[in-house]
Amino acid sequence: MGNVIVNGVDLHYWTVGEGPDIVMLHGLGGNLAIWHMHVVPLLRERYRLTTFDMRGHGRSGMPPTGYTTRDIEEDVVGLVKELRIEKGHLAGHSMGADVS
Repeated sequence: MGNVIVNGVDLHYWTVGEGPDIVMLHGLGGNLAIWHMHVVPLLRERYRLTTFDMRGHGRSGMPPTGYTTRDIEEDVVGLVKELRIEKGHLAGHSMGADVS
């Protein structure tokens, strides 16, 4: 568990597992916990999984503006850079798939 400041927003994330990286994006109105109920337990032995609360969701900051898919895309890019993920995959659900 951790937090990083990306594009002026405090983003809350979890990284678990070992192996190739997958960054997972939840849907509108959700948070990172959605992945941890079923998907993360199935994949954590083969992949390093990073889940995060998108801006305005869960334990991440809630700025007054900046909620387009482009804004969130820039958050993902910043998060990946901060966490030094050089190569990986994106998995998204609902709005997270739009961002992916």
